[in-house]
Amino acid sequence: GLMHENQAITRSPTALLLERDPLVRERACLMLEAQGFAPCAVGATALFEELQRLLPGSLRILGVTSPNQLPSAVEDEGEQPLLLLVPIDDRSLVAHLRVRVPHARLVDRELREPDSIRRAVTPPPELPPEGQDPADAIRRAFSPFGLSERQLQVVELALLGQSSREIARRIYVSELTVRNHLHAIYGRVGVSGRRELLGRFVRGLLEREA
Repeated sequence: GLMHENQAITRSPTALLLERDPLVRERACLMLEAQGFAPCAVGATALFEELQRLLPGSLRILGVTSPNQLPSAVEDEGEQPLLLLVPIDDRSLVAHLRVRVPHARLVDRELREPDSIRRAVTPPPELPPEGQDPADAIRRAFSPFGLSERQLQVVELALLGQSSREIARRIYVSELTVRNHLHAIYGRVGVSGRRELLGRFVRGLLEREA
């Protein structure tokens, strides 16, 4: 009963699931449990909305097979995690949902792949804030040293972990030219190699934060 579900909720993060098809509901619950969630699965929108009020901040999963099945409440809450189980082959529905709830992650409701829920609930790697492209940060950090555009390109690729050979391929020059660029860069910046170059970059970032 509900008592048992409430006990489970205190032990692990809750997942609220609104899904009318009992087979999809059961499969989704098993996948959620495998990811450490305590699923609360219901088949009626009113009950789902009531649970949402009682358990704010829960992961919400909605089975949606037509546009009118999307409760209006989920459109306003871009911050809360939201998965939609949708028939991925239904192109017009998928396009409609991407516009109406751009913050939602869409999962094929067939759930054929055993890790489809896991992939959807694992957050993607953290991206730098808007305008904080790593390349921009690198360029800003090395702008005081008067490096040429080509040298800045080499610094950027070197700090992103590319070898001299990979850099040469990327910017269409010989490996020897890349080594010459790096040698000139180390002289300008006052470092002896890539490790110190990276250290100088990190120090520049920390000084700006301070």
